[in-house]
Order: sequence, then C-alpha cells, then structure tokens
Amino acid sequence: MATAHKRKKQPEIVRSKLIECAARIITEQGPNAVTIQAVADAAGVTKGGLLHHFKNKNQLSEAVSRYFIEQLDTEISKLMAEDSVEYGRFTRAYINSIWKDVASEQEEQLIFFAFYALSEPQLKSMYNEWMKEKQKLHHNTDSDKMLQVLRYAADGIWFEVLT
Repeated sequence: MATAHKRKKQPEIVRSKLIECAARIITEQGPNAVTIQAVADAAGVTKGGLLHHFKNKNQLSEAVSRYFIEQLDTEISKLMAEDSVEYGRFTRAYINSIWKDVASEQEEQLIFFAFYALSEPQLKSMYNEWMKEKQKLHHNTDSDKMLQVLRYAADGIWFEVLT
C-alpha cells in the first residue's frame, strides 16, 4: 500500500497568516468585510481550516486586536530603546509612533485601526488594559500629569487627523 503524501503541518505559520489576512482585510476594506470565508480565502485555507485555529469570528477578532496592539507595542519599544533620556521616554515614544504612522504611507491602515478600535469593544478594552499596564510599568518616568495630558493630546490629534 502506498503511503499518501502528507503536508508538514505548520500551525503557528497558518495562524499568523490568518491573523495578518484578517488585519489586511480590515485595513483595505473595513471591519465589516471580515468574514470567516473572506479570511480563509485570503489565507488560502478552507473555512474548516480557519475554524480549527479560531472557533469563531470573536476569537479571530481578539487575535487581530492583539496583533494591532503588538505592532504598536513593538514600535514603541524600538523608539524607547533609541532614547537615552529616562524622563518621559514612554510618552515620547508613544507620541513619536503616532506621528510616524500619520506621516507614513500606513495612514490608511491607521484609519481603519482607529475605527476598528472604536467599533470593537474588545479591542478598546484590550487597548485600555495595554495602556494601564504601560502606565504601571513606566510609572517612575511617565506618571507626571503633564505627560498624561500630552498623551491625551496626541490621541486627540491622531483621531482628528484620521477622521
């Protein structure tokens, strides 16, 4: 009996591709275009293959939310590593990451991320938890009320530019 050819399973690669495809659909077509079938098609897997990794659209949405927040966190960490002044380091990195994105070609992606964040309570909650964690982590260098005002102002300006 001949043995059937079996493809090597790479669940983490497939999972990452599904998340990236869902994020791309959000940024290119908006959150309403994200369906299980659309993401499966974009990733080149079956609907069942997607549902193997994410039991439902809510789980996929949560993973995409984490993906967007991880991108922001990575950029901020990179900018903080390049900054030798401790006081306000997180705030500067946060503001610079926002301005860098607004000035870059990724503006369209940020527009959809902003609207996605506003329309998805799950993402809003995850973002708020992320920010609380960062404020605790950087309390010694970024707890000054003026720095908080600057972060709020940057958020407001970012939102105004994107809308």
